[in-house]
Order: sequence, then C-alpha cells, then structure tokens
Amino acid sequence: MKMKLYCNLTSPYARKVRVAIQELGLAERIEEAVIDPLNPPPEFLAANPLSRVPTLMTERGTALPDSRIILDYLMQRKAGLIARWRGTRHWEDLRRTQMADGILDAAVASVMEKRRPESIHYTPFLDRQSAVIHRALDALQAETGHLAQTTPGRCEISSGVALAYLDFRLPYLEWRKNRDALADWFAAFAQRPSMQKTQPPAG
Repeated sequence: MKMKLYCNLTSPYARKVRVAIQELGLAERIEEAVIDPLNPPPEFLAANPLSRVPTLMTERGTALPDSRIILDYLMQRKAGLIARWRGTRHWEDLRRTQMADGILDAAVASVMEKRRPESIHYTPFLDRQSAVIHRALDALQAETGHLAQTTPGRCEISSGVALAYLDFRLPYLEWRKNRDALADWFAAFAQRPSMQKTQPPAG
C-alpha cells in the first residue's frame, strides 16, 4: 500500500514535501492526490479537518497534516540525506531552515493579504512582511556558503522553495538585488530534477 500525499500544485508548502520526496527517492512509494483545499473532497476533510495542504496519509492510515511534520517523517524513513550534521552545525542548519521557512510564511501572508480587495489592503502589514523577507534574505546571503548543492537537506529544500515562491508570487521584491551569492546558489539549485519536476503551473 502506498502513502498518499494530498497537495496543491501551487502550494509552496506542498512543494517542499514534493521536492523532498524526489530527493529521498520515495516517489514510487507515494501517490499524489491534487486537490483544491477551498473545495475539498470529504475524504480529505476526514484526514485533515483543518483543510490544509500538504497532508500525508501513511501506510498505516495516520494523517500527517503539516509540511514540517511530513518532512520529519519522510526523513526518518530515509535517514542520511537530510540530517547531515551533529552538535553546533546541526543547530546552525536548523536556524537557517527557520530563516527560509520565515521567508516563505511572510511571502504567503503577503499573497493572502493581496487577494483581498485592494481598497482594504492593510499596507503596514504588507510592509512588515516585506521587511521580514528582506532581513531573512540578508541572513541567508551571509551564510550562502553553508548551503549544499550535491546533497540537499531540509535547509536547502526550504531555501530553494522559498526563493522560487518569491519569483512565482512576489517578483516585485527583486530578492536577487545585492545578493549575488544567494542568487548564484539558487540558479544552480533550481536546475535540480526535484525542482524541475515540481514547478507550479503558470498563471
């Protein structure tokens, strides 16, 4: 019996999991079920009453309702590729991962705010999210040398998907400006088969 991943092809959180599945070599063991979380089928709501993607159903029928939980689970199933470090380097890697996840959270929050009628956009909120994104980008830029290319882990996957989402939804932020090292890293990372296979549909 295969695991089942409920996902949406434009969700960056789902993309993190989908990239990890490719990198971990688990694609043959997981079936994708593409859904609209705003118009969810009953079986999805039964698995995740929060109606959020991604959600992974394990072979034992356990529903895992969040990308971070799913990544933890998958990495334990295929240990070695993701958890590379021990001690101080482990915590530094987790800190960079949190920076990348923070960029993604702020970007998604901005996108959701902009989907409201323009007349009621809360500009101070958007400005704050933009500032969060740029500060976190500067932090990643300063530590780009620690981002791997050949053996991507949680930090690299989170960073790559977050940067791709900025290109997809918030190109006006021009995140590459004055961040050459990070831009060069991403240009190479974006060519990985896992990233190419999980590109969101245009439009």
